[in-house]
Amino acid sequence: MSMLIKTNKDVRIPNEQWDALRHNPSFAELIELLEDQEALEKAKSERGEDITLDRYLKKRGIRNRS
Repeated sequence: MSMLIKTNKDVRIPNEQWDALRHNPSFAELIELLEDQEALEKAKSERGEDITLDRYLKKRGIRNRS
């Protein structure tokens, strides 16, 4: 299986490679940014309860403030 599949509309990376990149210090921040962008786009299209920034960041494991 190819590591990367590019089409006119999408770029696909197998989960195994995605996980390997996530644990690679050179790519970890990029992977986190892509996941955050995906979560933001999903959140824009969904309705639900509003949460505070601190609660969101704690849920994402980014910081833990009391």
